[in-house]
Amino acid sequence: MIVAFSSRSWIWLAGPLIALLLAPVAEATEAAWARIGNGGYTILLRHTQMLGSRDPPGVDISDCSTQANLSDNGRQQARRQGTRFAARAVNLTAIIASPYCRTLETADLAFGSYPVEESAALNPLEASDDEAAQIDAMIALINGFQGPGNQVLITHAGNIRALTGSDAREGEAIILAPVPEGGELPEIVGRILLN
Repeated sequence: MIVAFSSRSWIWLAGPLIALLLAPVAEATEAAWARIGNGGYTILLRHTQMLGSRDPPGVDISDCSTQANLSDNGRQQARRQGTRFAARAVNLTAIIASPYCRTLETADLAFGSYPVEESAALNPLEASDDEAAQIDAMIALINGFQGPGNQVLITHAGNIRALTGSDAREGEAIILAPVPEGGELPEIVGRILLN
């Protein structure tokens, strides 16, 4: 016996399956929003989408024209991220970004009403002369934060990988607690999909 499905049948069958697959992600995201509602966490963000996949040779940190900068889509992503945090009324105590133009612009577009502090500890690890010391400096930022609100660190993909042992999806916030006793890396306590 041959059963024929129309394109509408597939949509009818696929809809519940997709909802079932996405339910755990939505629950985890809600749990992470609730966790940061109490403050005291570090929210780790990668800068939003940029033009190209890497910086051109000869980057001058004080000259944005020598760097890979945000795309128009990246600017829209940053604004949406800020809107999500504002809609949840998340208490933010500190916004710290790498001095690269794309991270500073992400910070400004998402959290423009807050002062942004620059930290070279958040610069791309691939540009570092001493990666181990830079990772230690990033961990010190996380371990040294006490609240009362949350701090946001806006950095680069390689830094997030070094701090968490995993990659962040585009538009994903990783919620960190300080390094647990006997541990080496900060503890991931949640993830939030922002875009």
